[in-house]
Amino acid sequence: MRVLLLSNSGRPYLAHARAELFDFLGSTRRIGFVTAASLGDEEAYHEIAQGALAPEVLVEHIRWDRDPFPTLARVDAVFIGGGNTYALLRRLRRAALLEPLRERVRAGAPYIGTSAGSNVAGPNILTTNDWNVVGLTAFDALGLVPFNVNPHYLETDAAMAPGSETRDMRIAEYHVIRDNPVVGIEEGAMVRVEDELSTVRGTARAKVFRRGHAPVWVPPGTPLPVWAGSSPGSGD
Repeated sequence: MRVLLLSNSGRPYLAHARAELFDFLGSTRRIGFVTAASLGDEEAYHEIAQGALAPEVLVEHIRWDRDPFPTLARVDAVFIGGGNTYALLRRLRRAALLEPLRERVRAGAPYIGTSAGSNVAGPNILTTNDWNVVGLTAFDALGLVPFNVNPHYLETDAAMAPGSETRDMRIAEYHVIRDNPVVGIEEGAMVRVEDELSTVRGTARAKVFRRGHAPVWVPPGTPLPVWAGSSPGSGD
């Protein structure tokens, strides 16, 4: 399985990750872009992605609400963009896309996710930063990687009031209930997974959280700790 998880898409769109994306895709030149996380104009979102990767890559639009399966069948890689993670998972489930997407990636199709698209690559989406505006009640996701993702990770935020709840505190609460690792990905960073080896890439770091242990910072160019690839636990 080959997976590339980005914290953010950046501005201009994907400019900071373009070289990494092309290296990851290799000879793949036709990808399917899933816009289901967007609560805005999905056609415009597809056009932005298409323009960002042209002319090297053809970006086809996989619409969750317009029979996505013919497009999914003819593309060679899958890219799920950002937006609201809860809306994304709800729409993927309503379109019966979860299992077909999982099968394509497990069969060798490269998977790229940004933000919400990175969240759904894990066992569940319970470490997203988004609000559950769609009232989703089932949170199991694609399970392509054994760790949860927290994109846009910030250890501290100067804008926060003293004593405010931090990301680390929220992830600690997650680990009271569930035991799979969580990877916080800073802006500008990405995690590349190939043949069970997960490596931090880009210009920033990742922070790996494991239940009962102190968090570990992983700089770019460094593999995630081996235990971050252990089988995900569901907790109680």
